[in-house]
Amino acid sequence: METNTTHNPNNPINYKETQEDRNSNKNTLIFEKLNKLSDKYFGDTITEYLNSTMQEDLTSYNDADELFNDLQDNGYFNEEIIYYHTAINYLKENDCSLSESLEIANEYGYTLENLNSEILASLHASKKKEETYFECIAEEINEILES
Repeated sequence: METNTTHNPNNPINYKETQEDRNSNKNTLIFEKLNKLSDKYFGDTITEYLNSTMQEDLTSYNDADELFNDLQDNGYFNEEIIYYHTAINYLKENDCSLSESLEIANEYGYTLENLNSEILASLHASKKKEETYFECIAEEINEILES
């Protein structure tokens, strides 16, 4: 048996995975999973809303709540529905009684004088996006971060 093969650290069969390799693989897995899920549920790329430092080290997040807070700080969940016709159609499909939208507006301190269909639709869509994150994405991200 050739001893050069078994003792040569440059030979690929002698490769030992390091902690840095594991973190890099985990980071890639989180990055790809986030983009896949955000594309599926939102039709956009979630990682574009993280600063470049965090994109390179997604493993530094403790949980999906921490990631949510960063995304929220960077405006990821802010939906803007413009044009009254578009807003009315959105509300007709998602909150025809306006009760949810008015409740959200009240939470943010809006008064009736400051409201219109575009604001109500935008607030509702933003809240819906946040809820979808927690219902469809957070659990999978937590599983990866805990592994």
